[in-house]
Amino acid sequence: MTAIYAIPVSAVDPDDSAARARLSRERLEQIDRRRDTARRQGFAASLLLEYAVAQHFPWVVHPLALSIADGGKPYLVSEPGVHFSLSHSGDWAVCAVSDHPVGVDIEKCEQGRRDIASRFFHREEVRYLNTLLPSMRDKAFYQLWTLKESFVKSTGHGLDLPLRSFWIDIRRMPPKLDCDEFRGGYSLFLPDFSAADSDYCLAVCVEQAGAEAPAVHIMK
Repeated sequence: MTAIYAIPVSAVDPDDSAARARLSRERLEQIDRRRDTARRQGFAASLLLEYAVAQHFPWVVHPLALSIADGGKPYLVSEPGVHFSLSHSGDWAVCAVSDHPVGVDIEKCEQGRRDIASRFFHREEVRYLNTLLPSMRDKAFYQLWTLKESFVKSTGHGLDLPLRSFWIDIRRMPPKLDCDEFRGGYSLFLPDFSAADSDYCLAVCVEQAGAEAPAVHIMK
């Protein structure tokens, strides 16, 4: 089981006392060290996590206590078998919860960013982007970027797994992973986020072969 929750960052107020009461003191201290948009994004993602875990794992005690693994991936201290991933970009925060290791990424799509691919993407991905019409390259770039970020986050390896060390084939759906270190056992998805906001691209990776496509819940 994997589910994704998304909320507009503008819909939350990090100074609202009732909302703050849902989070642990430690989590609030981390959030309050941030400024402006970053603070609001972190607060929104944390509220989503509390809600999503309550919906799918109702026995877990709240507020959630989080810690960080060696690779930099956060986990629930009391429930290491409950997996989650957080991401935010622009006016959206997202949270994925699962009974398998999971990674989620959302990015606001901006024109002219695909030059990043030649610096950080695998040569096969760069080659594929170069075969596309210019009008199609930006979308494909963001699909690859979010898929690659979601995979890295699902593994928990962080910066130890460079983006150019593996490639993802999006010529056919669902996307396929090619990575010498991680063969098989991963499912990649590009949920349709256009109904919520067509300016964003969303991707999720689950460490489970043949996983079902996750449902996306938009909170308002």
